[in-house]
Amino acid sequence: MPLFRRPSKLSDMRAIARPWLIRKGYDGMTFFGRIITHSKEEAARINASHKSKSTVSSTIKNHEMIHLYQARSTHDSWLCFYILYGWYWLLACRYWRRLKNAGYRLNPFELEAYTHMHDLHYLDNKKNGTNEWRRYAKMSLQERLQRYLAR
Repeated sequence: MPLFRRPSKLSDMRAIARPWLIRKGYDGMTFFGRIITHSKEEAARINASHKSKSTVSSTIKNHEMIHLYQARSTHDSWLCFYILYGWYWLLACRYWRRLKNAGYRLNPFELEAYTHMHDLHYLDNKKNGTNEWRRYAKMSLQERLQRYLAR
């Protein structure tokens, strides 16, 4: 599979183990159409999770699949997705004293993914991408912080 394959060309993402790419404390990471995990065992569980829809691995995979659909809604481009992701991360970093990992936790893409990761049918009718992250992006950082803390 080419590294820069358009998000709309992917119907699924496979998990692979690359422990040096992922920070400790995180379960997975979307990287150009792949799900990066800490170990081969975790990758195997995530890859098998489509068969059992009630495991923790299913919610992790669903969270990362939401990022795939978000990339579709950013001009169907991984590059646009990662540039926007980085921009929102930088904006939220100024809240680091109020919230550990604020750049990550207040990122509109992560807010949408965490909100819907347990709803395994969220992506069923979202062929062209998800757009709830845009609503979060329009919120002030203070509003996002309040929403995050209310969860």
